[in-house]
Amino acid sequence: MNPVQIAQDSDVELTLDSALLFYRAQATNHIYATQHSARVVDGKPALLPGVPITLDQLADIADAAAKKTSYRGFVHERVVYFAPNQLVWWVPACRRRVWFKTQDAIGERAGEANHPPLVFVVNKSGWSVFALRENARPGPSTRLYTAPYYNVWENGEICEGNVKTPDSISSDSIKPFEDAFFRSRFTHSNNPRLIHRRGGAVRLWLDLLDGAKFPTDRLIATGRTLAAEMIGNIKLLD
Repeated sequence: MNPVQIAQDSDVELTLDSALLFYRAQATNHIYATQHSARVVDGKPALLPGVPITLDQLADIADAAAKKTSYRGFVHERVVYFAPNQLVWWVPACRRRVWFKTQDAIGERAGEANHPPLVFVVNKSGWSVFALRENARPGPSTRLYTAPYYNVWENGEICEGNVKTPDSISSDSIKPFEDAFFRSRFTHSNNPRLIHRRGGAVRLWLDLLDGAKFPTDRLIATGRTLAAEMIGNIKLLD
């Protein structure tokens, strides 16, 4: 077990005050919590009899923790889900500049191209991107499609390479994450099946760089919805 270190801005003496105990029901996974006063008796910490924690008290505890662990502020209009260290937002279909430096027929080339609607999923372990067929704000049941970009794995995970991404995850980091993705050099395909069409991703991006519309009807379904991708039942913002 790693030691816990508590840092203070000034010299403050800390004394043992209270403790929370959580009981988990094995069958239902429900949690029961109690709060106990704590005292040091003969140099040893001791818990006094506890009382059940009310929902209001739990809300106060969660609120105090959120001030240190999660984002607070106005919610970006394109955010569809957020939690501590986790953020999901969508990008409407757009025309945006991209850069390539590949060993295939695209070679070293940059230019404006049409892009499909996208969903970005960012958490502490990494970031992913998926495409959408409908140019509308996604919900829990929205079907996800493979984002047909180089440097993206089959599961949607983005290969960062030497791209610098934001240190924190919040609404303020949406633009830096998008810039890190679109302004990176697309160098190689990490997924052998990026699009349903003759010539594959190479032909797709050559056409897009020449001004073609994005063929959303040729996107490859992942077989997952947005809620399923988030693993579990989540509440998305309306």
